[in-house]
Amino acid sequence: MQISNAQKLVAAAQIGKARKLLNESNTYHNNVNRVFADILRHCPDVTSEYLDSGQVGGARRGILVLSANRGLAGGFNSNVIHFTGASVKENPASYIIVLGQARAHLMREGLPVDQEYDQPLEPPTMFTARELAEKLTGMLDSGQIDSFDVIYTEYRTSVKQEVVQKRLFPVNPAMFTDKFEEEFHKGHYSYEPSPEHVVHFAFSKYIKGYLYGCLIHTWLCELTARVMAMDNAIRNGNGMLDHLSLVYNRARQAAITQEITEIVAGAAAMSTEE
Repeated sequence: MQISNAQKLVAAAQIGKARKLLNESNTYHNNVNRVFADILRHCPDVTSEYLDSGQVGGARRGILVLSANRGLAGGFNSNVIHFTGASVKENPASYIIVLGQARAHLMREGLPVDQEYDQPLEPPTMFTARELAEKLTGMLDSGQIDSFDVIYTEYRTSVKQEVVQKRLFPVNPAMFTDKFEEEFHKGHYSYEPSPEHVVHFAFSKYIKGYLYGCLIHTWLCELTARVMAMDNAIRNGNGMLDHLSLVYNRARQAAITQEITEIVAGAAAMSTEE
């Protein structure tokens, strides 16, 4: 119970920091999305390997799976593992990168997990997001994969977290242009050296910010799950102590009663002999 309480206090103290990082990440990501949408709006005919042209077959699909590095978080990792297994069963993937303890379990299941990449998630940093983004986009540039999805636990509220799967790239341009339709800047724009170069640069910012947000969501959900798990452990410990106290008191009372009975029986036997 003492260990569980210490784990709960540590996780609860970090939740505030994680929420602050999530808010800052959302602000950055929204601004990058707005710029990206503005470029696509003024250059609707731009082509890029990062934009979905409707011809992505998904034959070489990659998946990035974000899980917890440590245990004592209830069913947090189990939910991610089951979701990933169901996703791969429905739509096979040719390449899987797993961050966290879920990697060993998925490898035992025979999934094509990248065994070399291992990066801690506590706390998430932009360095980790940049390293991931460069690795994933490098696989696309080299022709190793056609598309990449990310599976992570999305933070909704303090009592609701959900494992989701979302497309990293190629992205659908309509996802940006429709969202920021009313915020476009009017006028004519010229992009140098070319719209494709600008889209490539903007996408690198987008993917880093997006992955950073996914890492923070995962970390915040892990902390929330750990607080709930430790709270349940403390509650179970209190219940066990109450039960053991009752058993101990009953055993002690039975022993006292037995001793009194023996004393009374002995006294009665001595009186009979006299």
